[in-house]
Amino acid sequence: MGEQKYMVNYKMISELIVNILRVVLIRKIMELFFTADEEEGKKIQAGFVCYYLLYTILYSIFNISVLYGICNYLGIAGLTLFYQGTWKKRIWVSLAIFTTDMACTLAVYFALSQEFVLQQQAIRTLLLLICVILIGYAAYPADSREIAFDKRQTGILLIIPVASVFILCALLYGRYEGVAAAMICISILIINLGIFRLYHMMADNYKNLREKDIYRQQTYAYQNQLDVIMESQKRIRALKHDMKNHILALQVLLQKKDWKEALRYLDSMQDFMTNPAEYITTGNESVDSLLNYKLQRAKETLNIVETGISIPEKLMLRSFDLNVVLGNLLDNAIEAACQTEEKKLKIAIKLEKGILFIHICNSCQGIAEGKVQCLKTTKEDVSNHGIGLYNVRRIIEKYHGEMDMVCENGNMKADIIMYIKEM
Repeated sequence: MGEQKYMVNYKMISELIVNILRVVLIRKIMELFFTADEEEGKKIQAGFVCYYLLYTILYSIFNISVLYGICNYLGIAGLTLFYQGTWKKRIWVSLAIFTTDMACTLAVYFALSQEFVLQQQAIRTLLLLICVILIGYAAYPADSREIAFDKRQTGILLIIPVASVFILCALLYGRYEGVAAAMICISILIINLGIFRLYHMMADNYKNLREKDIYRQQTYAYQNQLDVIMESQKRIRALKHDMKNHILALQVLLQKKDWKEALRYLDSMQDFMTNPAEYITTGNESVDSLLNYKLQRAKETLNIVETGISIPEKLMLRSFDLNVVLGNLLDNAIEAACQTEEKKLKIAIKLEKGILFIHICNSCQGIAEGKVQCLKTTKEDVSNHGIGLYNVRRIIEKYHGEMDMVCENGNMKADIIMYIKEM
């Protein structure tokens, strides 16, 4: 009697430990595809504890069944709510994880007899561990966690897991059994692991397209700056060509002691040299080209555009990184300001003691007062919105900086600090 009780306790403890390992592996897979705020850490832990308890209780009551499978999927899908991501991505990731777990479970279930229940749980957890290693071997970049699927991509990624679930259910309630059924489950498992590989390929493609888009914007910005410089030089050459006449005219005015007219004449010369398309002239080519390119659009669409830029000609900051930060923030600011009556944009940039300060303020509407984590968009390409802001945060973290976004009194204020070296 005592020996039987000991075996029951040993079996229960072993099942609890194996279930803990399984939940840890599921969390590992999720973190390959999702990011979460640091503040959500405790909530995520509590969520996985609840899922562990739910899974353990349901498995002990229903064992392997449709009802258990439905509850298991709902539990996995619920865990994705603690992470950042679109609904389409949550559905795919939860379904892909569920299908992988289900294929591991049924492969072992068909391969071993019902007498080896404890061994089944241990082996399927080991099989899930192998799957996690294979999925993680793809070395998903941080960028891939922020991919937003469009309808076509979502359909491609969903079709195989959905079909796999139906096939596995047919195996469970059909006449299939033994090694043949186990081999079918293994085949389904391998196919679904290929879906994770497909996702990785899509992530690489997205990253390449995004970098090409940024470099294309840089090219447009430099081309615009080249046009600005050529126009400025043209104006200077024209003024230089007539400089002798201008000097004679000023000399006559000064001899007459007509100071006001002389000042007006000098102002006219200065206005003639000023290029209306050259809003920023810091001497820093990256900053000047990017800001002149973005501010040209702002001047065309907004009522108020104010700038205050004070930086040296050389910065220990990659032009690519600068384009990501300023480009995305200015695009968001101009887009938001265009939707308001005030149509206002202010930007200030300065470098002090190795710290780059960026302040962008724009009029906005439809945004709750207080600290802002995510912005809404009015663009048609909603699927990829939010990724730019994530990229901005990633670049800022690269330079050990911080970003704070606050909405107050109908104005969105973004303050960024980045630690860089002066040259």
